[in-house]
Amino acid sequence: MQDGSLHIADISFNSRLSFKPLVMFLKKNIAEGNPGMKKLYGQVVEEFESHPELLENITDLSTVKHHSELIEELLSAVFPPTTSNYMYGILMPFKNEAVYVSPLFRSLLLKPGTNEVEIPKSPNAEDNNYEKIHFAYGLLLKKYLGFNSPVTNRSVYPVHDENNGLVRYMEIRLDARFMDVLPLDEMPELPKSIMDPKGNRIMTVSELAELIPLDKFVFEGVAVLRINDMTEQEVITKMKNRLLNSSISDEDVYIDLEEQVKSLIGLKNITIGVTPFFKINGHYVYSEIHNSNSLLFRNLETAAEKDEISDYCKLLFRQNDQPLLFENIEDEKVKEIQCIQNYHENGARSLIMCPLIQNDDLIGMLEIISKEPGYLQPQHISKIENAIPLFTLGLEKSLEQLNSHVDSIIKKKFTAVQPSVEWKFTETSINYIVNLHKQKLAEIERIAFGDVHPLYSAIDIRNSSTERSKSIKADIVEQLNLAKKTVKNIQSLISFPLLQEIEYKIEKFIIAASDILQSDEEVIIHDFFVGQVASVFNHLRSTEPVVKKEIDEYFAALDPKTGMRYYHRKEYEQSITRINDTLSQFIDKEQVAAQKVYPHYFERFVTDGVEFNIYMGQSITPRKKFDEIYLRNLRMWQLNVIAKAARITHDLETELFHNLRTTQLILSYNQSLAILFRTEERKFDVDGAQNIRYEIVKKRIDKVRVKDTNERLTQPGKIAIVYTQAKDAEEYTEYIEFLQNKNLLKPGIEKFDLEELQGVSGLKALRVDVNFDGLDSEEKKVELSNLTSDQLTGK
Repeated sequence: MQDGSLHIADISFNSRLSFKPLVMFLKKNIAEGNPGMKKLYGQVVEEFESHPELLENITDLSTVKHHSELIEELLSAVFPPTTSNYMYGILMPFKNEAVYVSPLFRSLLLKPGTNEVEIPKSPNAEDNNYEKIHFAYGLLLKKYLGFNSPVTNRSVYPVHDENNGLVRYMEIRLDARFMDVLPLDEMPELPKSIMDPKGNRIMTVSELAELIPLDKFVFEGVAVLRINDMTEQEVITKMKNRLLNSSISDEDVYIDLEEQVKSLIGLKNITIGVTPFFKINGHYVYSEIHNSNSLLFRNLETAAEKDEISDYCKLLFRQNDQPLLFENIEDEKVKEIQCIQNYHENGARSLIMCPLIQNDDLIGMLEIISKEPGYLQPQHISKIENAIPLFTLGLEKSLEQLNSHVDSIIKKKFTAVQPSVEWKFTETSINYIVNLHKQKLAEIERIAFGDVHPLYSAIDIRNSSTERSKSIKADIVEQLNLAKKTVKNIQSLISFPLLQEIEYKIEKFIIAASDILQSDEEVIIHDFFVGQVASVFNHLRSTEPVVKKEIDEYFAALDPKTGMRYYHRKEYEQSITRINDTLSQFIDKEQVAAQKVYPHYFERFVTDGVEFNIYMGQSITPRKKFDEIYLRNLRMWQLNVIAKAARITHDLETELFHNLRTTQLILSYNQSLAILFRTEERKFDVDGAQNIRYEIVKKRIDKVRVKDTNERLTQPGKIAIVYTQAKDAEEYTEYIEFLQNKNLLKPGIEKFDLEELQGVSGLKALRVDVNFDGLDSEEKKVELSNLTSDQLTGK
């Protein structure tokens, strides 16, 4: 209902039938020198003018019947003969009373036995009445106030087709070029402007009705009415708006789309479905929300079944992106097509499959089925083709939203995850989204993998702690001697009693540092330098210009951030970083190839050296059948990589500032276990008390000794393999012998029993020397081919 004090429904029209505006329109065109118009309509205009009663207002329609042939000739200027199969007519101005109509118009829109036009009812009749009055005022204002109003008006009405029960959309186009608006009696006083002076806006229809009552005017002439079937265009527009503003998986949206598809192709007894082939991070994903409207997946329960049928459909449309029609899927040859069987089981007997393709990738299908054989025909494909891009757009939007939602949950609830297990995090996130959709409160499911085989390796920098302590001690001793020298030089220039106390403490600390430097002593010396020494030196530098040069030289030798000597420690840390970065780059590069053998979970840690865990099994890679041969392959890869890593660090030794060497360790654990993602720690860990032994063994074998000796198992230049079962020793012996044959390892294998550890007993080990001999420069290049020169030099 529109604003205003006058109700729109109270406004009425004065209407008079007259052919004069149409005749005057033609005469004007003829007078303007259009020869074609004169030839076609010159005679009919002259004959019309010879009948004055036809140029007057016609109140008796019998006059129209009497001159019907002449009037039809006149109307041919408006309705050419070629349009006889269309719906059009001549009406009284703003009245539903027909003067002349086409045969199709008469059969569909005239009330039988009358001239009354039955305009289709609109869901909002008041809005349509408002548009009608608004149009009338436009004509009035155009003539009398020079307002630029249109002389045509368009409305679209939904029409319920009684023959098939479907909704069609009819466009009603009103042409008022042959209408005139005149004062009924005396000309009413008109406002100078239709702008509201208070609000600087155009007046509303209700406000205009107060100032310019329509009942003071009369509309003379004829209204030309053209009616077109706009079902296809209107349905496409409604589909587009629905899909842009809602999700295609919403039940209400799906119901609307099904009704619109029925109207579009003109068939009532059909069912539509939308099957998405969504992939996130390279894996198909399925959820109740997005698959609820799928006909293809309706009877499929497992992800493996859906994977298989999805891949089949992609093959089906790989070379053909056009819809497929199966008029009768009862045909035995047709039923042999894999996916057709699924539709047949759902009761389909006639089927159209429309591929929804994004960037040459099939992201889904629009499915149209009927239970009647032969119900769907080729002409129905041409009708649905314009809607296919809209369904594609809808699926693209849903996939984009799903990707964003899953990514948000993974980042919020988990962390960055590896491709090998990303599918599980995606699946868990989607289940979480589905559960949130069902209820406001939902919990993230546990992410766990059972029956996985662990592999563990560690490359440790031997005596790194000792080397660190040596570098710290060297820096401290150098700074003590530098401070001692600076104090003596200052005392030779000025007298400052506090310097004597500082000199005494420096001597004491030099004596302490000559032996093993304890951690508490290190802290005391640090506090002495950044506290007392720095304070006194800064004071003297600002108050005694004569000693400024000596003090500046002292501070220049220190690290400006810490106020401490940082030379040997920097060299040590650069050496450690060089080893770690080189090993990490090498192992990560090798890991890419290992994933191709069999996808697995891999995690690498960097401390004083590099260690890595691998977990592999059917639960991590459900779409590729697991076999023990993959485990053997990965163990072989592990030993090969560790041996090459040892050769790489050996080559680095001469380039490092410190004499740092690495030891290599492998743990062979022959029992499968379960791992669980710890949400709080954002990492995987073994799950269950029975699997804790594996973590205990891992943590305690790095410093294990050979039984009845004081010898550490791990030694520089060697690879140690810890195991408990004899069959593990046999397996790794085979690998060792193979690599010995390749000259990667030296001949000979040491075998040991290991000392008992807290909570761990019965451990044994193999140990073998890495072959560093005969490794020429070309072989080194091959060994380090995975690393760039910048990476090797630590730049």
